[in-house]
Amino acid sequence: MIFSYPGALHIHSIHSDGTGTLPEIVAAAWDAGLRWIIVTDHDTLAGRSYAGWHDGVLVIVDHEITPDRNHFLALGVDQVISHQLPPQEFIDQTYASGGFGIIAHPDEQVVNRFKDCYRWDDWRIDGPRERVSQTVGLELWNLMSDWGEHLTPRNQFLHFCVPGLGLTGPSPATLAWWDRLNMTGRRTFGVGGVDAHAFRRKIGWYEIEIFPYRWLFQTLTNYLQLTAPLSNDATEATQQVYAALRQGQSYFINRREADLPALHFVARRNGHSYRSGDTASLAQGPLHIEVDVQRNADLRLIGNGHMIAQGVRQLRHTITSPGVYRLEAYIGSKSWLFANPIYVA
Repeated sequence: MIFSYPGALHIHSIHSDGTGTLPEIVAAAWDAGLRWIIVTDHDTLAGRSYAGWHDGVLVIVDHEITPDRNHFLALGVDQVISHQLPPQEFIDQTYASGGFGIIAHPDEQVVNRFKDCYRWDDWRIDGPRERVSQTVGLELWNLMSDWGEHLTPRNQFLHFCVPGLGLTGPSPATLAWWDRLNMTGRRTFGVGGVDAHAFRRKIGWYEIEIFPYRWLFQTLTNYLQLTAPLSNDATEATQQVYAALRQGQSYFINRREADLPALHFVARRNGHSYRSGDTASLAQGPLHIEVDVQRNADLRLIGNGHMIAQGVRQLRHTITSPGVYRLEAYIGSKSWLFANPIYVA
């Protein structure tokens, strides 16, 4: 039996440049239907004492390493890793400290009145130097980055009022990098990050909140696929969340388009089934991919970086060659779903 748990990551509070307290963020997460959140304030663990279960939401507190560019979510560490270190050094220190991490908004290109450019400069740096058995995360889609990249003086009012117009999904370059890493054996899991701040801006006499936490928590949602329920013990539950992320036992969707609390994306053979994050062998014969997303969406099965099958709502395909097989889905022209790969040897 698979237990699916929705959550959000890449969240900022009043401990850095967010506007919400942790109790306010928890209330917004619960109202949005989330069960876990990962707060990653800039270069601080000031909120760590609040970590734990609160009102039905598991709160995990770690931090984002934020030099001028090259941001990295450092997870599972008990000390703040210096942002003054070069990227390779702060990644190595994160892993040497027993943690792991996620490369944040890697493909930013634009500087405008809303944002600077925080891209990941050197894509040859993709994890710790000792990469064997170590997995790294890649923020495929950062909601605030995506929106900010498309903001112009002419469209800013419309995009503030109808933010979905400014969202396009992961960049092709980011998806291609993700595929290349996994194809070369550098296990890399993909996530969607909200980058929540709930910025407040003065407009005339009024102060408005740009993208409140609750609104953001109803956008990019990561669903963990666990084989056991989340523990009531916060420490154990945190370990479950992090183990699922590292293994790639997850998918994410933009819930503003549609929800999907239980994705059916499996590879089967002779009564055995494999899901995202699993490794299957062809030694006993071909595998049969099955997909069902319960609504009319454009499904694309990506094998070794290329689309190898399409379907609407459902998809079936037989796998006879080793590779990395993942799923994308679109509703109309809008990016909607991205599932971590099934690895076939």
